[in-house]
Amino acid sequence: MISPPVATGSRGDTQVVEELATTINTAVQRQVVAARRAGRRFSATERAALAEELLARQLADVRYGTADLPQLDAAAENEVRLLVRQAQSPLGPLGPFLLADRFSDVEVNGAVNLVLTERGSGDRIEGRSPFGSDAQAFEWVAEHAALAGRRFDEANPSVRFRLPTGVRVHAVSRVTQLTHIDCRLFAPGLDTLDGLADAGMFTPDVADLLAGTAAMRQPFGLIISGGTGAGKTTLLRAWINATPQEQILDRVVTVEDEQELFLDHNRFRNLVEFEARERNVDGRGEYSMARYLAENLRRQTPYRVLLGELRPDGGVLPLLLAVGQGIAQGVAATIHAPSAADVVARLRTYAAFEAHPVPEAAALETIAATVDLIVHVAAVAGRRVVTALREVAEYRDGRVTSSELWRWDPRSRRAVRTDLEFSDQLAGKLRAAGVGASALAARRRTRAT
Repeated sequence: MISPPVATGSRGDTQVVEELATTINTAVQRQVVAARRAGRRFSATERAALAEELLARQLADVRYGTADLPQLDAAAENEVRLLVRQAQSPLGPLGPFLLADRFSDVEVNGAVNLVLTERGSGDRIEGRSPFGSDAQAFEWVAEHAALAGRRFDEANPSVRFRLPTGVRVHAVSRVTQLTHIDCRLFAPGLDTLDGLADAGMFTPDVADLLAGTAAMRQPFGLIISGGTGAGKTTLLRAWINATPQEQILDRVVTVEDEQELFLDHNRFRNLVEFEARERNVDGRGEYSMARYLAENLRRQTPYRVLLGELRPDGGVLPLLLAVGQGIAQGVAATIHAPSAADVVARLRTYAAFEAHPVPEAAALETIAATVDLIVHVAAVAGRRVVTALREVAEYRDGRVTSSELWRWDPRSRRAVRTDLEFSDQLAGKLRAAGVGASALAARRRTRAT
């Protein structure tokens, strides 16, 4: 079991230290909650000042014997101060665990425990919950959700939002026995193709290919597929960052249910970032990705469109039609799928869920005309890796044909080039974008599917 870092060398009673720190933090939280319900928000400075005031008062009571607690030595008092100040930091008691360079996920189960997933190895570590009660965990979510413009209360028992540090948070309570908090942390330095290649996500030939597609000035469609936590959004961000210009004046539009891409505004100077809005407590104000894609996208003259995740209700056809009609020069999106070979069928199924579905043949023709390459990512033995690349070819005889250009090799633990050739059309685009012959050359004998 692990716990937040505290001062070492203490001779004080750990139980007393933790009890006193919890008492002070609960008192602070009680005043913060009362103020929020009265329509007033404590600033970070005001909250820290309140914590210091209560801290000094409680320690004085213990020191002079007016509190129902045993005396503490100097080291134990320092531990109390450290625990309280950690809890009252901008990210509260959960802050010490939100270490993106060490952990990829932090999952909290009320006041019972927390589980940390180590970055790289994927090993899970159990620790003590940083919250003294389930109510404290609930209020932590409610407070930070409110700062992000979201509500978390009896009428809204689940919420998704992001912290100022970029950590993605999902929480649910009241409809579950405990308050469950799930935090997804994004590793620093993995926002470039070179960084991902150095981390072992793919080989240099795949890096060259992806960089070439990012440099294309011709229409291009990219789908990144994979399971939850496989690195789809990480790869999408690195791909768009591979655009060669130092400052990008072409209009780039990101469309996300919950913002995760966080592109650099200093570099992408003509950036439009859409984030879906949930309905309010009155059932109004909802603005979905599908609505934005259908009603607004074409009027914003996008050069490239990045879609955070293709979903059954996420406007698949409006997006693909926008590219097919020349409204955008390229589209890149992520999708949940078990393999690259399953992506076309999943797109076809999603298109059938549209508010105004079209015949299956029309949907398949649109997919074949707008999607060029599918890159599949997966977690293999604790590593996030590219396991397959598949070119989408043409719609013929009622089906969309495709060729697996890279395939996972369990022996070498990487995706290797197959003997299938790129189509003349895509190969020409890639050569024009500067992709070398080594990345395009076929290698070993396989069969197309």
